[in-house]
Amino acid sequence: MPEPAADLPLAVPTHQRLLELSPAKDTEAEELRQNLSALVALDRVLWLGGDEGRSLYRLDRLGDHHYGNLSAVKLRDFGLAGGKDDGESDLEGLARDGDRLWMVGSHSLRRRKYDATAGPLKLHDRQSRNAHVLGCLRLAFDAAEGRDALTQALASDRRIAPFLAIPSKDNGLDIEGIAARGERVLVGLRGPVLRGIALVLDLRLGGLDGDGPTLSLEAHRCRYLSLSGLAVRDLAVVPGSDDVLVLAGPTMDLAGPCYLHRWRNAPGPQGSPPKDGVTLETTEPLLWIRDGRPGRPGQGSDKPEGLDVQRRGDQLLAWVAYDDPVAARIGAKGTSTRLDGYGLPD
Repeated sequence: MPEPAADLPLAVPTHQRLLELSPAKDTEAEELRQNLSALVALDRVLWLGGDEGRSLYRLDRLGDHHYGNLSAVKLRDFGLAGGKDDGESDLEGLARDGDRLWMVGSHSLRRRKYDATAGPLKLHDRQSRNAHVLGCLRLAFDAAEGRDALTQALASDRRIAPFLAIPSKDNGLDIEGIAARGERVLVGLRGPVLRGIALVLDLRLGGLDGDGPTLSLEAHRCRYLSLSGLAVRDLAVVPGSDDVLVLAGPTMDLAGPCYLHRWRNAPGPQGSPPKDGVTLETTEPLLWIRDGRPGRPGQGSDKPEGLDVQRRGDQLLAWVAYDDPVAARIGAKGTSTRLDGYGLPD
């Protein structure tokens, strides 16, 4: 398989955003800073998701590239999560489409990290029911949801079904990104990666315009992307187009390079998939944003996890949020972190 973007220089951010999560040391804010996994800006509000807890978070815009006043939205209040016994929500993707704020959980099975003092390595940990969420909130906070319908649909897909019983860090099912346009929703997978081919689930949802709170999964198919062995870490619709920006990075728990790709006319027509073979779709590599070296233990690793794209005048900016940030990214006082902004060719 060819090496896309092999000749791209390592990109340097052109902008940064300061996120003041708390003016003082705060346990919840510190956990969010260490586990940022999704972001999306709507008007003067920046929404954040993390892979811990059962909340969605919002920050108010305080100035140009400056956000603060962190507040939490409990997903349980809108039927999008159960209680503590149902595990973490593990939000891995946020997307905006009109007045809808979409979110998706990892839908993954977890395996505990190896600990030599804890006895034999457990094959499977208990699955988090709260991580099985695909839904949206209108800005008026009417809830819509489609929990577990996606997992049931994937169980009927002969290529993906075998990976449902495998933990996410072992190349099992692991959702990490979402992009939405009307009734069409694209869901990117960190795993599985099949012989170096990345997967995106193309969904058509019903019930968006009804009065009831429940979505229905009307149709789905699997799309196959050539990302040179990398997986999807997040997705974002390019404003004013039908293109989608893809944050591509390593699968499972590997350290590796990260790139930004542009997927032209990503929604396209939702036709019938081939009965036997697959159609491999190509993307346009734009930027190389992480060199791939692993982080040093205890010093952070700056893993790109969240992606948002905005248009400022005639320039496109891609904003990237980092899990496990390095010391240079976090503030010395209170609890804060910084996003990187990358200028993109239009």
